[in-house]
Amino acid sequence: MSDDASGTGGPLVLVIEDDRGVRELMVDILSAEGFQVRTAGDGLEGLLKLQVLHPAALVLDIMMPDVGGLRVLDQLASEHADVPVIVVTGKPQAAAEARQRLGRRNVFDKPFDLAAFVERLREVAETPQQTDSNPPPGEQL
Repeated sequence: MSDDASGTGGPLVLVIEDDRGVRELMVDILSAEGFQVRTAGDGLEGLLKLQVLHPAALVLDIMMPDVGGLRVLDQLASEHADVPVIVVTGKPQAAAEARQRLGRRNVFDKPFDLAAFVERLREVAETPQQTDSNPPPGEQL
């Protein structure tokens, strides 16, 4: 089975997860929900794919070898602040740190409620992100 899958033309989601089994499960679930899914097995690979893919959203594990999820979040904040992130983690301390950075709605503790996870991912992936070139209605540059 490939780690990457296309859904039905829905939003592109990049999943950065070092556990192959979890990665494959995410691909199966998210592609069945209509997302296009690409994956990375570690933070460095994820950052490289992020440069090329420009996903609508990112699903990120925090505890990974080498370039961990918190370093990926730091890089995102400085270079890709427009990409919404959903964090999944099995470590309470990592979850607390991620919640401080992203808010509680974008952090899911493993094991998590699958329906709530998919619903939140759909919300962030399908909502246009505000950038300087896309100001809120009524505001000018």
